[in-house]
Amino acid sequence: MKLLKMLKTQIAAALVLIMLLFGSIFTLSMVALNEQQSYNVLLNITTRLEQSAQNLVTLGLNYAMNVPGDSNSYERDVKLYYRAILGQIEMVDSITHSFMVEEFSPALTNFGDTYHPHLTPATQQTVLAVEEIWKAFREGIFEALGKDNGMPRLDSAAEYIARYHSPLAASIDILLTKIQEQTEQQLNQVYQLHLLLLIAAVIITLGVFGWFYLAVLKPLRYAVNGFDKVAQGDFGYQVPVTSENELAMMTRSFNTLSMRLDAIFKLIDKIQQGSDLNETLGFVAEEFSALLPLDWVGALFVTCDNNTIVLEGSYRSGKPEIAQRSRYPLSNTLLLKALESGEPLHIPNMPDTGSENADFQFLNHLISGGLKDAIFLPITELSPIPGVLAFATSKENVYTPEHLELLTNIAGLITHSFGKTVRLAEHSRLAAIGGFASGIAHEIRSPLSTISMALDYFQNVELPTAASKRANLAHKEAERMARLLEEILLYAKPLQLKLEQLDLKKLLLQLLETYRTIPEQKQQRFEWQTTEAEMLIQGDSDRLIQIFLNLARNACEAAPSGSTIRWQLSEEPLSRSLKIVVNNQGDPIPEEQIENLFAPFFTTKTNGTGLGLSIVKRIVDGLGGDIAIRSNSEQGTTITLLFPQA
Repeated sequence: MKLLKMLKTQIAAALVLIMLLFGSIFTLSMVALNEQQSYNVLLNITTRLEQSAQNLVTLGLNYAMNVPGDSNSYERDVKLYYRAILGQIEMVDSITHSFMVEEFSPALTNFGDTYHPHLTPATQQTVLAVEEIWKAFREGIFEALGKDNGMPRLDSAAEYIARYHSPLAASIDILLTKIQEQTEQQLNQVYQLHLLLLIAAVIITLGVFGWFYLAVLKPLRYAVNGFDKVAQGDFGYQVPVTSENELAMMTRSFNTLSMRLDAIFKLIDKIQQGSDLNETLGFVAEEFSALLPLDWVGALFVTCDNNTIVLEGSYRSGKPEIAQRSRYPLSNTLLLKALESGEPLHIPNMPDTGSENADFQFLNHLISGGLKDAIFLPITELSPIPGVLAFATSKENVYTPEHLELLTNIAGLITHSFGKTVRLAEHSRLAAIGGFASGIAHEIRSPLSTISMALDYFQNVELPTAASKRANLAHKEAERMARLLEEILLYAKPLQLKLEQLDLKKLLLQLLETYRTIPEQKQQRFEWQTTEAEMLIQGDSDRLIQIFLNLARNACEAAPSGSTIRWQLSEEPLSRSLKIVVNNQGDPIPEEQIENLFAPFFTTKTNGTGLGLSIVKRIVDGLGGDIAIRSNSEQGTTITLLFPQA
C-alpha cells in the first residue's frame, strides 16, 4: 500500500496506462488496416468472379450472334471460343470452390500466403446459393457442348448461356452486395471500437492531467507559497498536506522546518526580553517542546573554583522544580566533557552510563528522577559564567541524530541568547552592588568628615611625639578614605557628559602647563610633541581633564626620578581620529596584570583604590574613544588614547 501511494509509482502507472491505451489504438488501427486490405481482397475476388461469369456470358452471346457457316470457320471457333469458355468455367470453379472452403490460394490474391476470409452466416448462405446455381449452370453448359470434346456443340452451349445466365449473374450480384455489407459492418465495428478507445484515451489523459494537477502541481503551488511566506518572515506558516506521497513528505519536512524556525525565533525573542534565569528556563521548557521530546530541562553553572557546578534551576513537564541537591562535582564528568568540547553531548542510555562511574552524580540525580535520555548543551559563548543547558526525557533512545544535529546547528544562537540573559542577570547584580556601595559611601562620608575635622584639630595641638605620629597617620588614612569614597561615588553614579566642540591640543597644553608641579616633585618633566593644526573633537572638558590628570599622576608615580614623561598628539586619517600617546620609562607591567588594569578595585599600588583607570576607561568609552596599554622593558609603559575627530 505504501508503494502505491508513492508519487513515482503513480506517475509510472499513469504513463504506462497512457502508453497502453495509445498502443492499443495503434494496434487496432493496424488491425483495421489489415481488415480493410483483407476485405478489399475479398471484394476483388468477388469482382473477378463476377467478371469471369460476365466473360462467359459474353463469349456465349458473341458466338450465338456469329455462328460460322463453313467447317473451316468452325474449327477456328473451336480453338478460340471453346478454350475461352473452358478457361472462364475453370476460373469460376476455382473461385466458387475457394469461397466454399474459405481458403484462397496466392494465385487468386497475389499474397504470399493463403488467404482465409471470415464470412458471416448470411454471406455463407449466399456463397452456397451461388455454388448451387453455378453447379446447375455449369452442368447445363457441358450438356449443351456434348461429350465429343473434339467437336463440341458451341452453338448449343452459346444458346444455353444466353438463355440461362441471369440467375448466376443475379446470385453473384447478391454475393457482392453481402460481402460489401459484411465489410462495412466489420469495419464499422472496428472504427467504433477505435473511436471508443480514442475517446477513452483522451478522457484518461485528461484525468491523468487532472490528477497530476491535484497531486503534483497544486501541492507544489502550496509549497512555493509556503516558501514565499517564510521568506517574508512568517516562520510559523504551515502548508496543507493533501496526499501521502513524496510531495507530502517534503511538505511535512517544510512544515517541521517552519515550526522549528517559529519556535526558535519565539524562544530567542523571549530570551532577549527576559533577564531572570528561571523565567528564561521557563521559556526554554515551553518552546523547545515543539522541537524535541522534553520532560526535563535545567541550567547548571560552574562555580568560581572551577571544581563544582551548580544546578541553578530546572523545569519538569513545563513546571518549575525544586532540586533536592544543587551542587555537583565537575571533574571527570560528562558535564566537563561537554564544556571542553563546546558541542552538544548525547547520553542515550543514562541508567547504564551513570552506574559505570560514581563521579557522575548529576547524571545519577537525573536517573533517580526517572529520566533515561539526555543532551548536554554547553553555554560558553559570550557568557560570563560557563554553564550547561541539560535536556532530558523519561523514554530511552528518544533523541535521534536529527535532534542532536538541530541542537548543534542552533547551539551558537541559543547559547549566545542564554549568555546574554546571564550577563543581564550579572549586570543587575553588579548594579545592585553599585547602588548598595553608593549608599554606604554616602552614609560613611558624614562621620568621616567629623573624624577628619577632629584630626585637623589635633594637628594644631601640641601632643606627645607618639600621639602626634598616630594623629598624622590617622589624618592621612582619613584623607585616603575620603578619596576612595569620592571615587566610589563617581564610579557608581551614571556618567553624564556635557559635549561641546573643543581644541584637544589647546586643552592638553593648558593642563600640562597648569599642573607642571606634578612631575617637579620627583625632578621629572613633561615633553610635548604635536603639529600646528587644530585638533577638534566633541568632548567634555572637565571629564577630559580628569582623564589626563589621572594619566599624568600614574605616569609620574611609575617613572623613576629625573626621567621624562613624553606626550604626543597626532592625527589618524584612516580612522578620522586623534591619537594621544603617553609614555614613561618606569618598570614594565607584567602581562597578566595589564588585562586587569581597567577592572574595578584592581590596583598594584600600596595606597591605590583601583578605581582610577576604571573611571578613565568609562569616560573614554562614553566619548566614543578607545584606550590601550602596552608595556615592555625596552620602551617602558605606553598608554594610547583615540578620540573621534569633530
